[in-house]
Amino acid sequence: MSEPPFIRKPKRGLFNVKERDSKVIEELAIVTQVGLTMAGSIGLCFWVGYRLDKWLGTHGILLTLFIILGILGGGWTVYREIKDLDGSGGRRDGSC
Repeated sequence: MSEPPFIRKPKRGLFNVKERDSKVIEELAIVTQVGLTMAGSIGLCFWVGYRLDKWLGTHGILLTLFIILGILGGGWTVYREIKDLDGSGGRRDGSC
């Protein structure tokens, strides 16, 4: 008998992920977070622009402006999130 009978070999399943699999799941979470950040930012600005257009009667001018602001704001937020992944926040000189 090479192994005691009470030791089980781990089975591969949903809750037994290997190191490589956990890295893939972590990267998928980052990509999902980036997509949801962009969609949320654009969606919120779309809604604000639509409501302001409806209230002020500007016929799409504010809607277009707020969509552009949503794209720029979402892009800036995604950029900061990606820069913070390395832990240094984009600083190369070693300062805090």
